Amino acid sequence: MEKKESRKKPGILYRIIMVILLGIMIFCTYKIITIICEYREGTAVYDGLAEIANAVPGEDMHIDFDALKKENEDIIAWLYSEDTVINYPVVQGDDNAFYLYRLVDKTWNVKGSLFADYRCENPFEDFNTVIYGHRMNDGSMFKCLLEYRDTEGYYDDHSVMELATPEAEYDVEIFGAATIPSDSEMYKFNFSSDEEKTAYIDWVRGHNEIPSDGGSDVEVSPSDKIIMLSTCTYEFEEARLVVWGKLSEKNG
Repeated sequence: MEKKESRKKPGILYRIIMVILLGIMIFCTYKIITIICEYREGTAVYDGLAEIANAVPGEDMHIDFDALKKENEDIIAWLYSEDTVINYPVVQGDDNAFYLYRLVDKTWNVKGSLFADYRCENPFEDFNTVIYGHRMNDGSMFKCLLEYRDTEGYYDDHSVMELATPEAEYDVEIFGAATIPSDSEMYKFNFSSDEEKTAYIDWVRGHNEIPSDGGSDVEVSPSDKIIMLSTCTYEFEEARLVVWGKLSEKNG
């Protein structure tokens, strides 16, 4: 009798373990499928917005903000980088949480949106405007920003982005990139003097991580307007990779 019982117990334990493992596999498969579906849904939404906005790569892009505003009043700009996935609207909400995991149509999605920090009172008019975006595993959103730091020669082919607002169109001349903590003082919005602005520019110059000193030939002064593009990176806890660019108004 004792021998029979000893043979039964491992059988029951085995079944329990197999059921648990099967449950884990089903859950993981469900999560993977859900994420893939969200990626596809997010891509479809942004591709649709690009058509609405007339933001079609290879064509003369004059963004239709009237059409975009009908989709979402929070849209304040459009950012584009040739030969990359960056071809997205930029929104600004009442806080930095709402669009973190919501698309521009306000549906929940892991891709989120590119959004300007809500503390920027006059985006693209003040000295520094901060724009956040996720680093997605499918290569979308701000994933390619890491190439400025990590890939020799990437800057040479992507030294200028484009940014459009309802009021003006700009070239974005990239002049620096750095890895900083999420609570860094470089996330700065208010500058009381030209000296503060000069010190800020000098810090970016001194900590530039673009290979071969890329961006050093871009002249930046306290009278210029700059943008700060921020995304996650994982060199340390709460690390961020930031790319800075100077706004140069086209035909301005």
